[in-house]
Amino acid sequence: MCIHLCINLYCSLDPYEDPVAGLERVTSICCVIHAISQVHSEIELEHTLSSKYESLNYEISENQLYRDEEGNPDHHMKLWHRSRNRWIVCFLIGVITALVAAAIDIMVHYSQQIKFRIIIKRLLSKCDKETDLTGAGCMWTVEIAWMCYNCLLVGIAGFLVIFWSPVAGGSGIPQIKCYLNGIRIPEVVKLKTLISKAVGVACAVGGGLSAGKEGPMIHSGAVVGAGISQGRCRSVPFDTGLFKEFRNDRERRDFVSAGAAAGVAAAFGAPIGGVLFSLEEGASFWNQNLTWRMFFSAMISAFTVNSILSWFNGRSGWLSWTGLANFGVFENKNYNIWEVPLFLMVGIIGGLTGALFNYLNSKMTEFRKKCVSC
Repeated sequence: MCIHLCINLYCSLDPYEDPVAGLERVTSICCVIHAISQVHSEIELEHTLSSKYESLNYEISENQLYRDEEGNPDHHMKLWHRSRNRWIVCFLIGVITALVAAAIDIMVHYSQQIKFRIIIKRLLSKCDKETDLTGAGCMWTVEIAWMCYNCLLVGIAGFLVIFWSPVAGGSGIPQIKCYLNGIRIPEVVKLKTLISKAVGVACAVGGGLSAGKEGPMIHSGAVVGAGISQGRCRSVPFDTGLFKEFRNDRERRDFVSAGAAAGVAAAFGAPIGGVLFSLEEGASFWNQNLTWRMFFSAMISAFTVNSILSWFNGRSGWLSWTGLANFGVFENKNYNIWEVPLFLMVGIIGGLTGALFNYLNSKMTEFRKKCVSC
């Protein structure tokens, strides 16, 4: 009631006249109450949204048991075994992330083969024969088959995301950033999330949607890192009994960072870029040893996906497919010295364009927060 009175009184005021003191007091009190009610509603909304999430425990509990273990004469040997196992896990993360990336690329390849060479080509040849015999066109059958096949693939991707694993929607990069900064998001690194992500991306790209298969590899690599480092799978369930010393949030976080770096390396063939991505965009907890392990995992991932895709495309041993973002094989790789300044100009223009894009993006975001999002 007070809110409605506040709005009516506020609208009845003439900005060019001095309001009476009583009317001004009533308006200010009502507006304060209205503002307080808005704050309470926003707090309740934030509480509702944040009630689904928990924080991860990245701290080391230095209790008496921990100190006794450090004082054990065999403690240095245990540390050596743990360090060795970390490198083994990073190697496995790189290999399996590359296998996931190659599987996505192969699924996209075969989905397009079915669309263009089996469905469209056969229908077009059949349509040409009918046109020659009867003189009537039948392109509508080709168009219907095209739309039905695309809708089937997109429907599979939508079903997986909507009904089976909603957290697999989108690129997954914001969720991985949250996880690396200490927020436990339900099912963000589950096996079914990885399956939904890989199959959904392949179906979305094969179905003709404006989607890429590179971005989701970061989420896929993070899921691989979280799963391999634990030596078990709770979704199946399956437990190998390996890597029990890594079954805590602190160790798992580091392997998720390595998985994200391996995902970037598999997508773009850039191991250093994968490490820099995890350093700048993802992880808030960093050390020098983690840098080397992440770089090792990213190198293994880039090399493995390159080998698999080169073999799949009939060029085994060429290492011509450096990642999922591939521009084909260039037959003429010879360059002249006078072309170097042109390459420099392309780099400079690309850097300036990227800086302009980031500047405009930040300004548009500020404008949206101030003027659009009320």
